[in-house]
Amino acid sequence: MNKLLSQDEVDSLLKGLDTGDISSGDDFDASNNDLDIDSFDWATAGLNVRGNMPLLEVVNSRFGHKLRGSLSNSVRKMLDITPDPIETVKYCDFQRSLPVPTSMHLFKMEPLRGMGIIVVESRLVFSLVEAYFGGTGFGTTKIEGREFTSIENRIIDKVVHMALHNLVEAWEDVHPIKTEFVRSESNPLVVNVIPGEELLISTKFEVELAKVLGNIIICFPYASYQPIRHKLAGNYRDEEEITQLDRTWIEDMERHLRGTEVTMNIGLGNAELSVGDFLNLREGDILILDKNYQHPLTAKVEDVKLFEGYAGRYKNKKVFKVERPYIEQQ
Repeated sequence: MNKLLSQDEVDSLLKGLDTGDISSGDDFDASNNDLDIDSFDWATAGLNVRGNMPLLEVVNSRFGHKLRGSLSNSVRKMLDITPDPIETVKYCDFQRSLPVPTSMHLFKMEPLRGMGIIVVESRLVFSLVEAYFGGTGFGTTKIEGREFTSIENRIIDKVVHMALHNLVEAWEDVHPIKTEFVRSESNPLVVNVIPGEELLISTKFEVELAKVLGNIIICFPYASYQPIRHKLAGNYRDEEEITQLDRTWIEDMERHLRGTEVTMNIGLGNAELSVGDFLNLREGDILILDKNYQHPLTAKVEDVKLFEGYAGRYKNKKVFKVERPYIEQQ
């Protein structure tokens, strides 16, 4: 809107504010329950993982089913594992949501880049320890303020490796992966797998044995899924189409690179001088280099040895004639 207020209109507005005929907006009550106010986060605006990558929920469902079988066989009790809806969360918020100490485990999921995270809630750890040794798994144990014992750590290690194995099976039909355990941490604040403002895709798996025992949380950086986003969206393409897309991308990149300027240097040779000789150098002095004029010179492009050839003169200009690509001497 390009219309500007006239001076008379401005005076009328100011007069209305003074007399109270026009509300200034200072009486706005944010606590008014009749107002429907939603928070808005620009970082996640327009980000709909469930809609854009529906097969990720299929993978999570398969993983929950397979982990249920593995964990039930391990504790010899019938467990139920239910995946919650996928969430996107900033890594800094995820770190702050975890207690200290916590059971946090890092893993790789090749060929995807980045580091994944498995969190086993403390209350689930204590319930599984009790269940492993014949208990009901419903006992109450102090959760906060102490480190895990060696027995608890062994149970955790068993569950984590079981989960990584089931994760490989769950992904098999969508995109084959290979998981690799990296390390465990008890303080989430010292683990910085990605910058704090970057997004994680997080899924919580609720473990039940007549009642909820606790949760297993699996997270992976949002950016790490980008190379296979078309698969997670259900848009499978054949190898010929993918190869054609790759070729088009390579040709486009090559076209842009051809206009890039680079620096090329030719090393004529080296000469060793004493400090005295160097200080006594005068205009017209001749330096004897270690290169024979019949031997080829090496050309460097951005400090990378690429060619061999000979220096010369052409139409009153110094030139370099490329003879062959540079070959590193064995």
